[in-house]
Amino acid sequence: MRPDFKEVFVFVLGKTPQVITETIYCLMQQQPPIVPHRIYILTTTEGKRTLEAQLLGSGPLEGLFREFGHRPLPREDLQIIVFRARDGTPLSDIRTSQDNEAVGDFITTFIKDLARDPRVRLHCSLVGGRKTMGFYLGMALSFFGRPWDKLYHVLVDPKLESRPDFFYPSPQRPEGESVSLIDLADLPFVRLRDRIDLTQSGFRQLVQEGQRAIDLAIFQEPVRINLRDSSLTIGGRRVSLSPVLLAFYRVFLLQKVTRCRNPERPYCGPCSGCFLSLTELSGPSVYNAVLEGLRGIYGPGSGRAENFKNRWQKRGGIDQDVILQYVSKVNRAFRIADLGIPYRISPVGKRYKRYGIYLDRSLIRVM
Repeated sequence: MRPDFKEVFVFVLGKTPQVITETIYCLMQQQPPIVPHRIYILTTTEGKRTLEAQLLGSGPLEGLFREFGHRPLPREDLQIIVFRARDGTPLSDIRTSQDNEAVGDFITTFIKDLARDPRVRLHCSLVGGRKTMGFYLGMALSFFGRPWDKLYHVLVDPKLESRPDFFYPSPQRPEGESVSLIDLADLPFVRLRDRIDLTQSGFRQLVQEGQRAIDLAIFQEPVRINLRDSSLTIGGRRVSLSPVLLAFYRVFLLQKVTRCRNPERPYCGPCSGCFLSLTELSGPSVYNAVLEGLRGIYGPGSGRAENFKNRWQKRGGIDQDVILQYVSKVNRAFRIADLGIPYRISPVGKRYKRYGIYLDRSLIRVM
């Protein structure tokens, strides 16, 4: 455990503020103790009233710090944040699907913002609020959590849960009250942050974006191109392309394999860093690569390869309208073969488009 983390605790709260002190108590008992530098409590107006009445001021939270030898947290480092509806009205409860969605969006954005700081380690508690609050918090950590962030579920014996005056096992606890009746489960969760790029802001949109990226990564078949026998094989299927289209498509496969802009990424996912602009595609580099491909198909002394050379060499590249025709014809062949987006030549951008393939580079074999 790095000692220089800023320990930030995040709770979602309904009307059971005991989970806050119970969770903090368990973390204080670890070796070395984990003591919060800052606490965020996300709740409703009703939850805030309950929290202020039962926990804050000179209440159990301050008592927890003092009893276990820690300085109480300054009030400015304990922030209560009330959820708001779409119209900005503070929520007293989560009663509608619109309220539910607003809470999900807020929790997701909140965790995303906290996780921007590499000096911060997040400690998030699933319990204490409505079940949907815990769900959103867990999903937000899956989307944006780092390897050092934590997700917890505090477990308390039913005998203690039924006592409204129980907030944590005090050193001066009554005889017979065992500390073994409270435990903290460190929950594993899937971390997607370094696997897929998430650019959306709303929770629903993030789920859709994440699912698309996962589908692209999982449901892809290996691609093998062999110039010697003029073959393109995807999975177990052979795709029919003319020699010039095969040589053209090979450019995008090579671009993916040899010109990766983000080699530290374990998976390509939705990354388009290696995509080429129309200006680049119509330049001498791509022309030379296509010519090389044709010579690999026909042989170095082929008249067909020389015809291609004679047509485009003096122009310094292939005309842009011809490039777009090549793209269209390749994609048409893939549609006929019922092959999806990862294999097709896809455009990105609006005004100035770049072109490439989303297929993961680990699945490409160029012979």
